Parts: sequence; structure tokens; C-alpha cells
Amino acid sequence: MIRHDPQKQPSVPSVLVVEPYDDLRSGIVSVLQRRNYICHAVSTPAAAALMLREHDYAYVVVDVDVPQPTSELVSSLPAQSNVILITDDDNGDDSEHHLLRKPFSRDELLAQFVRRQ
Repeated sequence: MIRHDPQKQPSVPSVLVVEPYDDLRSGIVSVLQRRNYICHAVSTPAAAALMLREHDYAYVVVDVDVPQPTSELVSSLPAQSNVILITDDDNGDDSEHHLLRKPFSRDELLAQFVRRQ
């Protein structure tokens, strides 16, 4: 007989979404939760910094085209976090993090996560 051991279940990846625009933030979270990601979402880099002190995230999604500076937040992210930067800058280039250019589709968003698993 095979017994179910809740301690041996695969871990569910957690995601921190840093997006100031309510509609985009809730859309990203909705797509990811339907794929069984655990999501925390905040609207400011300051709120993100607080969440990062309390939780370890497998992924951090940051909109870098926001009124508040995000460069300090991005540079302070733990090395083990997979960072996805959302931007509407066509000229952006970041060899350390992946860029997701606005507007993006649900499939383009999910491709960022599949690529990193």
C-alpha cells in the first residue's frame, strides 16, 4: 500500500510580484495562481523590501517602469531568486535578469517561468 506523506510533496514555487498598477498586478497574480504558484503581490519597492525580509521567493517579478525607483530593490534581491523585469523599453538589455516587454500575453508571461524551472 502506498501512503501519502504530506512532508514529501513537491514544493510549490513562490512568486513576489512588484507592480504599481492594480489591473496588471491582479492579472499577473491570477495567471500564476491558475498554474499553482503561490503569489504575494505589492505595489511599491518599499513593500517588496519588507516582503523579502520575511519570505524566500523562487521568482520575483518587478515592473521597472514605475514612478518609484526599483534599481535598489533589484540589486538587493537574493542570488537564488529568478528575476523577471517587466518593461516597456524596447532598448532595455539586462544580461543578469530576463526582460518581459509590455504589452505581453499570458503565454509570454508563463514562458518566463517554464524557462527557469
